[in-house]
Amino acid sequence: MHSTKITHARSMGRHRGLRILLLAMAGGLLLLPQGLLAQPVPREVPLKAARDVTLSAADDAPKQAASAPATHPLTAPAEANGNGNGNGNGNGNGNGNGRMATSSAQVKAYEERSTVHFSEWLKDNPDAARRRSTGSVQENEIRAILAGALNRAIDRSPLLRQTHAEQAAAAADVREAQGQRWPQIDVGANSQPVSLGGASNDSANPQAITLNMTTNVFDWGRTGKTIDSRKELNSAADQKYLANLETLARDVSLNVVELEKNRRVSAISQHYVERMSTLVGMLKEIVTTDRGRSSELTQARARLMEAQASLDASRARERDNEIRLRKLIGDAPVKLPENGDWALVSANLNDLLAAAQQHPALRQAEHEANASERHAESLRAGEKPQLNWVVTKTTGEDQLGREQPWQTMVTVNWPLFRGGSARAAREAALMRADAERERKAQQQLDLEFETRTAEQDANTLLARADLYRDLTSETDAVRKAFFEQWYHLGRRTLLDVLIAESDHNNNRINEVSNRFDGYQAILKAYASAGQLTQWLHGGQN
Repeated sequence: MHSTKITHARSMGRHRGLRILLLAMAGGLLLLPQGLLAQPVPREVPLKAARDVTLSAADDAPKQAASAPATHPLTAPAEANGNGNGNGNGNGNGNGNGRMATSSAQVKAYEERSTVHFSEWLKDNPDAARRRSTGSVQENEIRAILAGALNRAIDRSPLLRQTHAEQAAAAADVREAQGQRWPQIDVGANSQPVSLGGASNDSANPQAITLNMTTNVFDWGRTGKTIDSRKELNSAADQKYLANLETLARDVSLNVVELEKNRRVSAISQHYVERMSTLVGMLKEIVTTDRGRSSELTQARARLMEAQASLDASRARERDNEIRLRKLIGDAPVKLPENGDWALVSANLNDLLAAAQQHPALRQAEHEANASERHAESLRAGEKPQLNWVVTKTTGEDQLGREQPWQTMVTVNWPLFRGGSARAAREAALMRADAERERKAQQQLDLEFETRTAEQDANTLLARADLYRDLTSETDAVRKAFFEQWYHLGRRTLLDVLIAESDHNNNRINEVSNRFDGYQAILKAYASAGQLTQWLHGGQN
């Protein structure tokens, strides 16, 4: 029994070794075809120096570039991970390199392509080299230009002509009230009366001419108060004209500056569109040879469409400003200096606040309140007895044919009862005076804080514009470095380049916007203080 068991165990051990040998041989046979078909993949890819693919300035046509050894962006290591599949198919010729090694025919095609240099493409930012030492336009020159535009607006403003007519009407009202102090002479006439029915006595009332003169002797100051009220209204009309003139000066000046700002923004946006168009054109040439870079062309086209939309928006704002300015000054053009640095300096804040207390709008409200108070006093005096001297003469004859003599008398007229209407009219005049006082207080508060806000905005915006000017110089270098890194080294993606271009463009626009908004804030400060017209014509604050 024991011997039989030992023999069976030894037999099982010999069979197990045989099985292992057979499995090893089968595995070797399975791996042999793959070893025979596999090709070695080179660790280093030789890259052939290619011709520079460069860009032109936005407003120049493409021109021939000199041959220079450089690593083409299409063959840069950063792009080598594009479409290589590493499965033995490669680019169709069985070399297993995918896009890492561009065929000699492709490289030759790029070498034969005529392109332009990117260094010239960047020469479209004159603001980047502009520093603080650059000369600025003198304040007198800007004031003269804005004053000329204001003078044209004054000549064609219907509102000012309307206000001027109101001034003349108010002055006539004063003369009308003053005439009440003089004797009031009336001349009347009557025909021969005709009697119907009853006893006829036509000879008692013959036809005659009557002369009547009435002179006010004492009226408790009613006439004097009426004259004072009309004078206050006349002064209010004068201040209304000045207030409308200040408003017109503000509208004209701000629209001129706003139009210039939008024109400069449109020029920057146009530059940006041209740069993006040039980049899209270059990428189209590249994609015709290398279809794998179509995604970069899509990105560039998207940025180009964004730039065109921004340009259309700025041009729309420019057209709106042109329409508003044409409404004010007509078709006459306003030529501002090319240099955007204007030496505009706001006046001292305390001086502006002191001048704001004498703003024409505030003086107009004050005069209108005084006029209502004088009118209420005139109505109060009219409720008392009025003493008049009357002289009368008629050419008629009595029944005996005698001429009527001159007659003179003193009359007293006392409006004793008017149903409360006189008192109501007096109270209404006093309430109007209170309303004008409150309107003046509100206007005074608004003008004070408008002046403070404009002064603060002017300082902040101009300082911010200087920061954006310095930042523009830095982003100009950044965008150039990003392109060089993408173009020569493959260390950046096209998206990085586009973002750098967009940031640089936005910084240029922000500089122009903040600078011209600062100029507008200075003009608003003068307008809120009621000194803009005087400042434009060279007056002292």
